[in-house]
Amino acid sequence: MWITQALATTTLSVRNGATKLIRPRPLPIGGKIGICSPAAPVKEEKLRAAMASLQRVGFVVEAAPSTFSNIGLFAAPDSVRARELEEMFVRPDIDAVFCARGGVGCSRLLEILDTDLIAAHPKPFLGFSDITVLQWYLFAKHKLISFSGPLAIEWDGSVSPHTQIFALQMLQGRNPANLLEGFAQDNIAVLRGSGVVQGRLFSGNLAMITTLLGTPYLPDLTQAILLIEDISEAPYRVDRMLFHLRNAGILNNLAALLVGDFQLAQDPIAWTYLQSSLLEATRGTEYPIVVNLPYGHGSERMTLPVGAEVTFDAATFSLSLNEAVLAQEFP
Repeated sequence: MWITQALATTTLSVRNGATKLIRPRPLPIGGKIGICSPAAPVKEEKLRAAMASLQRVGFVVEAAPSTFSNIGLFAAPDSVRARELEEMFVRPDIDAVFCARGGVGCSRLLEILDTDLIAAHPKPFLGFSDITVLQWYLFAKHKLISFSGPLAIEWDGSVSPHTQIFALQMLQGRNPANLLEGFAQDNIAVLRGSGVVQGRLFSGNLAMITTLLGTPYLPDLTQAILLIEDISEAPYRVDRMLFHLRNAGILNNLAALLVGDFQLAQDPIAWTYLQSSLLEATRGTEYPIVVNLPYGHGSERMTLPVGAEVTFDAATFSLSLNEAVLAQEFP
């Protein structure tokens, strides 16, 4: 079934968005997970293995028709990728939507995606990296909570069993009170600032966040808790992106800046550059800057609700939800 008729568009602007939070229903045990490819093509053997892994823990899994397609940079033409994503939300038999892979391509969908249709059929929406722009847009326009976490292809064993369990707990409303509980905290460090802060949590890929600046798809980040990650970015590019955020006024009004995994454990020089760039791009501010949180492209990572109100304690390294992120408690 293809979507041929859009719902009436909201009268509110994209940037201001809706005023009421939209929470998806929890992913039920044994529920049906729909997988689609809104970005780059996948390696079929990896995704097949990932689907089998999800099936082994009791879920029914179905891939959209073009999930395994490949037209070069993208899995399918823009219009097809957008329609298949919309379809996964509309179908009543699909309980959650997992993105097959990131890479590239989601930015091309922002102007054509029927987000009103998606918001009218909220479901747990899981992905990260390139998927960041879709998740941030859905919150900017509709206040729709989505989840920044493992891509479907990573359920082949690319992420740890703990990461997989945590992701499912989050989608089912079974997450621990402290979202950092169970993750190693030895390397978490405060670069500057202290205290307990509250704000809406916006987690995502730094490069993709930067692409949203100057567009109507960026949520309001005033007094937000911003959590960034990236991979395979040279220090000069990271510095440029951080200062782009500064020059756009984003870094001036945060509640906290949290930094996940930049995959720099084996490059101490690049790590030193990153710390310096973080401090210099936020000069003149006093909010906490905390690094090495378990979020990013590593095998151990949190799954986090995009746009949820949270509390972060820079002394105890605790991160907790201040509100429900799902429509109801898990039965």
